[in-house]
Amino acid sequence: MKSILALFLVTIISLPLIADGPDGNKYQKVYNEKAFYFSGWGAPKSGSEEEQLAKMKAWAKAGITDLLPGAGKERLIELIKLGNDVGIRIHAWHWMMNVGGSKECREHPEWYSVNRLGQNCRDFHPYVGYYNFLSPFSPGAREYIKKGVREKAQIEGIASVHFDYIRYVDVILGANLQKKYKHNGGPLVQDRLLPEYDFGYHPLARKAYKEEFGIDPIEMTDNVENPAWQQFRMNVISSLVDECVEICHEEGTAASAAVFPFPQLAREYVRQDWGHWNLDYFFPMIYKQDHEGNMGWVGFATKEGVKDMNPGQHLFTGVLVGHYGNNMDDFEEAIVQAHDNGAKGITFFTINALTEKHLAIVKKYNDLYNK
Repeated sequence: MKSILALFLVTIISLPLIADGPDGNKYQKVYNEKAFYFSGWGAPKSGSEEEQLAKMKAWAKAGITDLLPGAGKERLIELIKLGNDVGIRIHAWHWMMNVGGSKECREHPEWYSVNRLGQNCRDFHPYVGYYNFLSPFSPGAREYIKKGVREKAQIEGIASVHFDYIRYVDVILGANLQKKYKHNGGPLVQDRLLPEYDFGYHPLARKAYKEEFGIDPIEMTDNVENPAWQQFRMNVISSLVDECVEICHEEGTAASAAVFPFPQLAREYVRQDWGHWNLDYFFPMIYKQDHEGNMGWVGFATKEGVKDMNPGQHLFTGVLVGHYGNNMDDFEEAIVQAHDNGAKGITFFTINALTEKHLAIVKKYNDLYNK
């Protein structure tokens, strides 16, 4: 059965891991020295080198071993040097499908994702103004994304290229997030899949699906819920992930990603099938308040994600520090829930939100879990 996707897509099972013994991918050896890790999205805020180094020393003393900053090449090089001085690894936090106001991308409207109403994400911005998602079905968009990944992977000393926004636009927001946005001038209530937020209808996607299944998905009476159409779109994201992982490995670094809380939720909310990805490290964003969750929800989401890990892959539970406020008991419980449900570590959003009280708790559990 022929398909135009065969020209530029790779199936999610076709790229083998680069083996280094029975434990899987050789790039995961950097997480063999401790039982449980503490890390954070972000980096020291601007200041003198001495001030930044002092901040990183304080984090390292508490047990922080990894930072995932969103920064350009020169800044990442600076951070790698500072990190080497205190024993902290630096990962390159890199936006993938969502390109914001990229000038280069705006010159190629055919690169952008399209929703069920035919609206192009170059000009239609769902939820927020910076939501400008590319389509994984566009060969030009795929090459642009892979070029960016390679540029970050080539930075000497980088611990991983950390993929973010490697998904479609949120077809559903978490219950609490829905309260923050409007829809057609009124409250946003996503008790059904609204066409404005249902993306993946790029002309090439529709053509490829019709070639394989004999029908244009826009014409299907059940296109909202059709499981084959949903999986078809997810597979194209997954194939792009695998190609980008291969690029990272070719350049001698690992690949990681910020993903939605657990595989089933990710598939339903953003068409992200990360439970089948060949990534090295997964950082699920288990932000409990976004989904009206409690501390048990943190443990549940962690456990569900760990279930889909392959040998050698690692999961790091991501928590949003602001969701805990001054409740240090719950902050402490989040660490316990991550550890007890199989995570390799916990990651804080953001690292700069950690106060001395937070760091004291981090140090307590770093000492406990890494005796």
